[in-house]
Amino acid sequence: MDSTVPLGNRLQGRVIPPCSKSYAQRALAAALLASGRTTLRGIELCNDTRSAIAAIEALGASVEIIDQNTLTIEGGLAPRTNVLNVGESGLAARLFTPIASLADRPICINGEGTLRHRPMSMMVEPLMELGVEVRDGGGKLPIEVCGPMRGGRVVVDGSMSSQFITGLLIALPVAERDTTIEVRGAVSTPYLDMTL
Repeated sequence: MDSTVPLGNRLQGRVIPPCSKSYAQRALAAALLASGRTTLRGIELCNDTRSAIAAIEALGASVEIIDQNTLTIEGGLAPRTNVLNVGESGLAARLFTPIASLADRPICINGEGTLRHRPMSMMVEPLMELGVEVRDGGGKLPIEVCGPMRGGRVVVDGSMSSQFITGLLIALPVAERDTTIEVRGAVSTPYLDMTL
């Protein structure tokens, strides 16, 4: 809804902006990895958010939609399927690939539409350095990962996207070992700040 208020008029009231899908997907990923129940309020159920919900359910979370913008999530990484479809969400693809890499079984991450043509090659080498077996589709989706991701030291090219780094930042605290991530050529650093 667009509204215009003439100059000189006084406004009063309360406005609640819709949730950012970037924040929503990060919160959903964290809720998956958290133990116990998480309640998220103010979530807008756009396509990308619905893709993230489907991803965390496939990876083991139980999600209940309470109302139009409230969810409860019972966390716990326990994959229910070997295929994770992230729809057309680039963030979900790059966010949930490292999270799926925590599991000790093969999981294929796939997408739809133009997402299948977007670059994913920046994930392969760092995941392998962290102990993950990776089979990629020539730098595009689908990509198959089999962990568990162990942690350690890794260098990541951040010049194409910050989304994969976001996935590492959320997944690696659950890994077996402490991790140091060296990011070279970081772009979209406000999104990294958001994740941190």
